[in-house]
Amino acid sequence: MSLISNLEILVQVLCVDVKSDYMKIRNYRDSDFPSVERLLKETGIHEPYDEREVFKRKIVQDPESIIVVEDGERILGCVFLIHDDWNSFIFHLCVHPEHRDRGFGKCLLKKAEDILKSRGATRCMLFVEGRNRKAAEFYRKMEWSLLADDVIAMEKEL
Repeated sequence: MSLISNLEILVQVLCVDVKSDYMKIRNYRDSDFPSVERLLKETGIHEPYDEREVFKRKIVQDPESIIVVEDGERILGCVFLIHDDWNSFIFHLCVHPEHRDRGFGKCLLKKAEDILKSRGATRCMLFVEGRNRKAAEFYRKMEWSLLADDVIAMEKEL
């Protein structure tokens, strides 16, 4: 059995409490872009660099770097990940507001963590906006710990 099959089985076992008739977690495809872009905008985490060409390059470099959850008809949530031997990151974990509190976020996060672990990652970071207390509490329940509460996020276009 392949490593990917083992991860899929593990995620299925951990996500048996999901309140849905159908749920599939899979790698993002380019044809998903309109749905994912809409989801990022509806959840308030869309960034100016969230463009189709950027996503294409991301999945060409790493097909598992964007994961989506769908109900058979539409994408309900997504998560982005970056693996690095020094430190890995999780970004853009979101679930459509109408489908929250049903286990989709938990399953997406677990899938991202499992992918990173399978690549040898022993540490991962993510960022939560200070005003998003609900997200911070979600991560605490998922056994994430606060790294710092006085960090200033900065960026620079290159």
